[in-house]
Amino acid sequence: MLQNVSPDAIKGQMTFLADDLLEGRQPGTRGFAIGSKYIETQFISLGLQPGNGSSYIQKVPLQKGIVEVKESYLVIKNGIKEEKLIYDQHFLLNPYFNSASSGVTAPLVFVGFGIAAPELQYDDYQKRDVKGKIVVFLRGAPNTFPNNESAYYGTPDVKYKEAIKRGAVGVITFSLPTNKPNTWDAMVKRSKGGAFKWVNNQSVPSNSYGALKSIAVFNNEHVEKLFVNAPETVQKIVELAAKGKSLSFPLNLSASIQVKTNIKPIESSNVVGVLQGSDPVLKNEYVVYAAHLDHFGIGAPVQKDSIYNGAHDNASGVAILLEIVKAYHSLSVKPKRSVIFAVVTGEELGLLGSDYFVNNPPMQNGKIVANLSIDMPFFFHPVLDIVPYGADHSSLGLQTEKAAEILGLKISPDPIPEQVVFTRSDHYSFIKKGIPALFIKSGFMTVPQDKVDRAKSDVDWRSTVYHSPQDDMNQLFDFDAATMHVKINFLIGYFVCNETLAPVWNNDDFFGEKFKKK
Repeated sequence: MLQNVSPDAIKGQMTFLADDLLEGRQPGTRGFAIGSKYIETQFISLGLQPGNGSSYIQKVPLQKGIVEVKESYLVIKNGIKEEKLIYDQHFLLNPYFNSASSGVTAPLVFVGFGIAAPELQYDDYQKRDVKGKIVVFLRGAPNTFPNNESAYYGTPDVKYKEAIKRGAVGVITFSLPTNKPNTWDAMVKRSKGGAFKWVNNQSVPSNSYGALKSIAVFNNEHVEKLFVNAPETVQKIVELAAKGKSLSFPLNLSASIQVKTNIKPIESSNVVGVLQGSDPVLKNEYVVYAAHLDHFGIGAPVQKDSIYNGAHDNASGVAILLEIVKAYHSLSVKPKRSVIFAVVTGEELGLLGSDYFVNNPPMQNGKIVANLSIDMPFFFHPVLDIVPYGADHSSLGLQTEKAAEILGLKISPDPIPEQVVFTRSDHYSFIKKGIPALFIKSGFMTVPQDKVDRAKSDVDWRSTVYHSPQDDMNQLFDFDAATMHVKINFLIGYFVCNETLAPVWNNDDFFGEKFKKK
């Protein structure tokens, strides 16, 4: 059946989903609704059963929060002296989702990266009392951390929860000068679009960190304003951070922060279809394929183009998922386990659609045993090797090796560990629920006639095209290469579906231990 995987079909699906007609597929817009309806019709035509009772649509109620800049402020207090800072120039504020207005006045305490990692004998707080204080910390994690620990502990979610656990009432973060992916201009531009949360049946926003009355992001070009009375200089902190060393100390300043948030509901949805398994027992275990439909909609013009089409990110993943559905549809004998195909919303907004899905699973019974997520897999050149994020954490590595051998693919290690890709796509929502998951990208190996350094060009794409209006169909995609992503993901899932035992975490795996099901 894999010989029928069609590069033209992938191109065709992408061409529609990335067209200007869909206006960048931002959740809550007509363009997203068109894309969602299109996916639903494809699921119907390919024989999938509705994945949410009698419907293919799983509604995902979202809230959008936008900071009311004129009514929000950050004031630094140095004794009786006060300095009111400038929004967008000195700082940004996260929307506060628990009420329309929130404020805090409290002393500032610097706590390194804001990380407590007991298994690494590392604690930025160093028994520092931060109860009732605003903690100030660096974004990211020490570069001395192993990749897995860096990926986990560097996430805002983990840091905010640690701050709350320690009794902090507010947070101010800033970046190291070397943290290029988070340029200030890009952060300012993105903040203007607001932030989103999914809400439960009681309209309570998820992961809202209400105990933190304000969360501010500081421009590192002006961060010395926070350290004028500090016992150490910013330069010293940066030097120590580069060595993985931590300091914690009072900043001998206080801050008064007020954030006013305009909150409004946004209706969005996941599209969910199911292929029922053939085994009377194993059919109640599910392998989930996921790809996100959403992108950034219409935004700030770049090169006179304001539609963020999201061709590679992630019309490509949805098109590949649809070809995987076709491959399963063509089987004369269905797999033993059931397969869920989920095209989710809100990945670009913080993995919201997939997080909602795993916290509100739509199937009536059974459990999810594995996930394969497809997001911007890279096919600008022939796929000779793959980077299977997650394969070294669970028994899914065995099926990955088997499938790669069949297809003649090499397996390569993560070539860009500093970008912590492992926590940045929908598979991570499943991992946080203790479900083994995979996220496959192509590696950098090339054929002899390819004179381009793919290690450079693929990384350059991230800094020039990624999350810009130029991610459209006017790119040199290799659609034959795209079919390899269909084949590898199909085979891995097919093998998992027919194994007697469900996937398990490797012994003593970091993520397996962190998110072990209770």
